[in-house]
Amino acid sequence: MFIPRSGARRPALAAVLALAALPGCGGAERQEPQFVDSPEVPLPGPPGAAPLDAAGGAPEELPGVDTAELVRRERDTWWQLVSQLYAPCPEQAVSLAQCVRESRACAACAPAAQLLADKIRGGASGAEAQAAYGVRFGPNVKQIDLADSPSRGPERASIQIVVWSDFECPSCGRAVPLLDEVVERHAPHVRLIHKVYPLRSHPHADAAARAAIAAHRQGRYWPMERLLFENQQRLEEKDLLGYAQKVGLDMARFRADMAGEPAARVVARDKAEADRAGLSGTPFIVINGREFDLALFSLQGELDRWIETELAILGGREAAAPGGGTPRDAK
Repeated sequence: MFIPRSGARRPALAAVLALAALPGCGGAERQEPQFVDSPEVPLPGPPGAAPLDAAGGAPEELPGVDTAELVRRERDTWWQLVSQLYAPCPEQAVSLAQCVRESRACAACAPAAQLLADKIRGGASGAEAQAAYGVRFGPNVKQIDLADSPSRGPERASIQIVVWSDFECPSCGRAVPLLDEVVERHAPHVRLIHKVYPLRSHPHADAAARAAIAAHRQGRYWPMERLLFENQQRLEEKDLLGYAQKVGLDMARFRADMAGEPAARVVARDKAEADRAGLSGTPFIVINGREFDLALFSLQGELDRWIETELAILGGREAAAPGGGTPRDAK
């Protein structure tokens, strides 16, 4: 978890997590993160390459990496990691430390080394910092079909954020405003795509998801989404009909679309895609194909850092289409 570089030293990790973590919905469906001593967690590096020497020698300063506030023990842990982990770019078969020191052609090396320093300074163990590194910079990039899903922001934006939500999930209700703020703050570089994943444990979630899809078919998804999240305790059928009227939908069409097979197919499609991508609870967030794992990263603070880092790695280029920025359903 990223801790600002001002003020007193950070509290213990458990206390920080209790204050700032955003647990997802899904109960037993959520899983503990696998750390990198497990072969299930892929780390950057050329396929089949032998492990790097873990010794690393005495800790050094690396250009562009701020380790000034690490105490000696933390610095030793950080140095061991940057010495034994491969650079994020597969064509660079060197350690992170060597990649940064030699200014290799891999824009992700310094940000990756900084991530490890920030995690360790925030109280993470070496294994936890490694796990975060593997998720953020590893080769597990998910391929997500974005067609026909409600979106805000330019279709060709540099940053594509996909979020699966359950409209009855309190964590989703808290996460969505934070995502909206980030999209606005980083426009026009960011596009937000919303998919649905109604959990079986929430009795009104499926109907709410179908109501949102029916609103999307009339170009009014985002106003409907806002009402659904603002009224998570009021998702009975009469409530959904009231929200549809409030956002100005054709009510006969809304009722037919909500109850029809196309809406059910979209729900099934979104759920199946999330299952393939590894969803273990909601909200499930994927940024440019990499999971923003809420067991390892905090939406408050680290989401902004993630996007800023991604833009820096991409060269800060503006990939918005000419005249882009009009969100789908923004009526």
